[in-house]
Amino acid sequence: MSTLGEQVLRFVQRLRAAGVRISVSETLDAMNAVALAGIEMARMREALSATLIKDEADRPLFEELFIAFFRPPGEKREISRKRPGSGTSISPSSARSPGESPQTSRSSETPEPHPSAKPRKLGAERKSGTPAQNPSAEFERLDARRGEATGQPKGEPREVGEQASSEIEAGRIARLHAIERTPFAGYSDLEYEQAREALGPLARRYRVRLGRRLRAAKAGRIDFRRTIRASLQRGGAFCDLRFRARRPRRVDLVVLADVSGSVRYSSTLMLEIIAGARAHFRRVRSFVYVDRLAEADFENGHLLMTPVLDLYARSDFGRVLGELWERRGELLNRATVLVIMGDGRNNRRPARADLLRETARLCRAVVWLIPEEPGRWGTGDSAIFQYAREVSAMLRSGNLRELEKALLEVA
Repeated sequence: MSTLGEQVLRFVQRLRAAGVRISVSETLDAMNAVALAGIEMARMREALSATLIKDEADRPLFEELFIAFFRPPGEKREISRKRPGSGTSISPSSARSPGESPQTSRSSETPEPHPSAKPRKLGAERKSGTPAQNPSAEFERLDARRGEATGQPKGEPREVGEQASSEIEAGRIARLHAIERTPFAGYSDLEYEQAREALGPLARRYRVRLGRRLRAAKAGRIDFRRTIRASLQRGGAFCDLRFRARRPRRVDLVVLADVSGSVRYSSTLMLEIIAGARAHFRRVRSFVYVDRLAEADFENGHLLMTPVLDLYARSDFGRVLGELWERRGELLNRATVLVIMGDGRNNRRPARADLLRETARLCRAVVWLIPEEPGRWGTGDSAIFQYAREVSAMLRSGNLRELEKALLEVA
């Protein structure tokens, strides 16, 4: 397979890793489309977009990844010198800076190529109306043209800098995938910073999947029993689909996150993911707790709490439930989903599971996310089994992947 064909495949893999659904047939269509469109950047982008993107919600992600993936090597190195990827904090809603135009920057920094090196239409080189019978041959021809445009002879290996850049990028992606599966219990400050680096694409993927699920609920689910009954009137043909009543999806979200030492990493990451998905809920109220409640928010990637909590205090979730119950009038209703992140350890203080039971009666659902290993549940000062009887669901959230999956169950 030609070099350009391999790049298309790698680009498809990058899109899949970011959460875009792409089938094998769509990948083949994309390769054929690129063979017909040529190496001109705008035409290649439109060809790939038309064949790979089925949902408009995925288009901003496609545009961002396309620019990052197909940017010329010299421009990649220039950007890497300006923005070294060290410990920079990443917000879930972070994106390219407003007004930034990669095409504009390329046109201002890159000298005009020789006219003979400019991309030309493939259709001018073969008879009009003749389809591309061999996409591989087209890819080879495009690779040769790209070599002419960059002054690189055919068959000459890529420059060392580009290869090193590709290896660094591959290593970075491998580290991000590894940190998504690293248990929160094993986090140090270094792992936490790496997790925040991985949080950008993960939070974006969560928003896309959550938005897709909410849009899919607009028509309601198919009622198979009523559909089959209706088909009997037409000889068994399923031409009249019957749907259940649409499940209300616009919910109020109330979040309680334990920020004591044992689970503070998982709670902070969860709050940052939810902060980037506020638009998909009617209302979001976030709270953190150790031995009492405090309202929480994210600003410039930093967790803010009001009032400030003593992070080294002894956990007291029973007291937290009491404070929540006192504010039930303003926070809880039948459209509320209450999400609790914590390990259920209460320092042998009163668990007050009865308050959680009464709270659950006022809510649509109560979901508990627990980052602790199942083997430790109920040991020592853990009161998790008392709380488990009063909630709608208890979901394991031991790493970033499990946390993303659990948050999708909340909506």
